Amino acid sequence: MGLFAFGTSNIAVGLDIGTSAVKVVQLKKTPNGPELTGYAIAPLPPAAVEEGNIKDSQSVAAVIKDMMKTAKIKADRTFASISGQNVIMRFTKLPIMTPEELDQTVRIEAEQYVPYAIDEVSITHAVLNELTEEEGGGKYSILLVVAQKELVNSYMGVIKAAGLTTEVVDVDTIAAINALENSVMQTAGSQEGGDVVAIIDSGARTTNISVLKSGILMFTRNIPIAGNNITQMIMNVMKQEFEQAENIKVSEAEVNIGDSAGNEISEVVKTTVEELASEIRRSFDYFKAQSREPLIHRIVLSGGSSNLKSFSTYLSNELGVDVYMGNPLEGISVTVTDTDMLYNNLQQFTVAIGLALKGVTE
Repeated sequence: MGLFAFGTSNIAVGLDIGTSAVKVVQLKKTPNGPELTGYAIAPLPPAAVEEGNIKDSQSVAAVIKDMMKTAKIKADRTFASISGQNVIMRFTKLPIMTPEELDQTVRIEAEQYVPYAIDEVSITHAVLNELTEEEGGGKYSILLVVAQKELVNSYMGVIKAAGLTTEVVDVDTIAAINALENSVMQTAGSQEGGDVVAIIDSGARTTNISVLKSGILMFTRNIPIAGNNITQMIMNVMKQEFEQAENIKVSEAEVNIGDSAGNEISEVVKTTVEELASEIRRSFDYFKAQSREPLIHRIVLSGGSSNLKSFSTYLSNELGVDVYMGNPLEGISVTVTDTDMLYNNLQQFTVAIGLALKGVTE
């Protein structure tokens, strides 16, 4: 689904400016499907991006420019994203009407959700599906997305300073769903039966939950608990600097399963992981109550923090739902020669892949 669009070639670049790193993926459209022809990942200086807001635009632009040059990626069309924690996303139902009428109606509908002056925000929408007769009929299910213009412009400005041209600014939540569509279909086998699948995308700052039925988005929520919370716990308990604590998390941290005896690091991360699982459970319960869907059939995990050892098994046990690791490269051929960094950090590239796919599949 397209959101904040501003503009063809057969090559598209997805650019994901995260809290701790920038990820970029270059895809090429071919007769046999999308082809990954370039990628890069580079760390950001501390506090350059905080809670989805760019605080040091000069440093971020320099990192992007340098990584593009090093990876020899030339972007004619760049697809970027802003963080879902900084946008308002609401589901609503509106009568079937012309696209022009829908644009006007959506703006009026969105005003009730906007805590800012209406001329300070960008409002867009996506038609998710047309309701069946059993669901009421004669209406569209609509996703409203509202973002402050200042936020969108700050991302566009940084990307321009890096020498790139922004074609679309999307929301990372939607980009992750786009990247994992094929993976969701693979784990579900067939969506004909109306299976309900939850995508849990856990990054550095936030964990996003998106629930889809038959491939249609029905619910989304951002939880401010993710990888950095675990790193912070390690810093506090073990008296380490951030970088050392991050390395300990990646190399040693493991989630205890059942009554199994874990190491010292496992005890440190336990509180945060339990809190995250509780929030996910509450989100599922809310979704079920609102939608009257009795079950979440499966979970697809994504994001860098999903790589925490035994995290998927722990979630499956706690929530009583089968958990699978998402594969954002499902259906994409990889032609770059050096793939070690790509596959070692695959979950971190999910959003960038989803963004680039918009340029080669739509």
